[in-house]
Amino acid sequence: MHLNEPDVHDLVGIGFGPSNLAVAIALEESGRPLRSLFFDRKPGFAWHSGLMFDGAEMQVSFTKDLITMCNPRSRYSFLNYLAEQGRDRLAKFINLRTFYPTRVEFNDYYAWAAEQFDDIVRWGTEVVEVTAVPGEHGTDLLRVLVRDLAGGETSAVLTRNLVIAPGGVPNVPEGVELGERVFHASETRERLETGFGDLSAPYHFNVVGSGQTSADVFMHLRRSYPNARITTNIRGFAMRPEDDTHFVNELFLPEFPDWFYRQSGEFRQRIIDDYGLAAHTGVSYDLIPQIYREYYEDLSSRRGALTLHRLTELVGAHSDADRATATYFHLDSGATSQVDADAVILATGYRYPMPIPALAGLAGHLRMETPERYAIRRDYAIESAEDFRPRIYLQGFAEATHGFSEVLLSLMPVRAAEIIESIAKNVSAESR
Repeated sequence: MHLNEPDVHDLVGIGFGPSNLAVAIALEESGRPLRSLFFDRKPGFAWHSGLMFDGAEMQVSFTKDLITMCNPRSRYSFLNYLAEQGRDRLAKFINLRTFYPTRVEFNDYYAWAAEQFDDIVRWGTEVVEVTAVPGEHGTDLLRVLVRDLAGGETSAVLTRNLVIAPGGVPNVPEGVELGERVFHASETRERLETGFGDLSAPYHFNVVGSGQTSADVFMHLRRSYPNARITTNIRGFAMRPEDDTHFVNELFLPEFPDWFYRQSGEFRQRIIDDYGLAAHTGVSYDLIPQIYREYYEDLSSRRGALTLHRLTELVGAHSDADRATATYFHLDSGATSQVDADAVILATGYRYPMPIPALAGLAGHLRMETPERYAIRRDYAIESAEDFRPRIYLQGFAEATHGFSEVLLSLMPVRAAEIIESIAKNVSAESR
């Protein structure tokens, strides 16, 4: 099918990472005859490619894959992926006696599932803008303008519904100038391969942050660069473990978004503040002792290769051809200091900024709860004007209204199934 055909799609997806891949699976398994198409800027499937370090483990169970929470018999489950790699693969994974695959293996699982939808995905294509198509009594359709990144050609498709799941935008603290030697952790693997190829060199790396990504980057640097120095700056006093204890993990039960959505905005924020370590900044419990041992052995050997600066907030960073310099404000003393390094790696998380630029042309139709946040319905669609019939669904943007699972993998298949059910009802209503 050519992109300039006038046919109307029931669903167009922006992004084809795990969230919209789960939507594609939910649609297929629903058996509903909805016509779908997905666009993604990447040339092919990739999930956090810059953090694919050997040995780095998932923080969630393999049972929280693309579909098992909704359909444990699905052919798209992680266990079926293992089975399709050969009988020995499944048996040997079981023999590992773990619920936590490596990130590399889970990324391969995602890619395996994504390959099965190549006929409805246009890779290397960016969405330029989304505009309303007027109907007899308001807006009936959306026009999605896309650009092929290889050739530059533009074309458009029409859709009744849009599902936006672009993933988070790297969070870059104010005052930081990105460059060859100052980069977000999401680019770590590629940056190290191209700029720091001598594994025996005495590089000096400055890692910023205290969450899981910082911990994974630290361990990767220790394993890969035995002669390197690593300075880690954290804003708190210590790395803290993620809280994945049994009662707290009930924050990720399928019924939690329903309950959370019914609460007041003030109460929701209280829950987010109280249990933030369940979703953000927490390091896997088993990894913290490994990191502490690295520091202790460095101390006992008197090598002086590892330094931890606590209670320091990054307020600036820049680089030139040879060095990178980061400036820190000391929260305890009020002083400032600098770290000169070969690279500054920002393990500073991600943002989900709103309003979304591609939706700027629809601003008059979409409702905002605050200037920085859309009003989002329980079914993950943005609230809109009464005469605006298309639905625009967001994945990853609704933590404030739906809870912690929004930016994690735990309830991804449940959310995908709810979105498909809502789209099916919307399409059915439009056809009447």
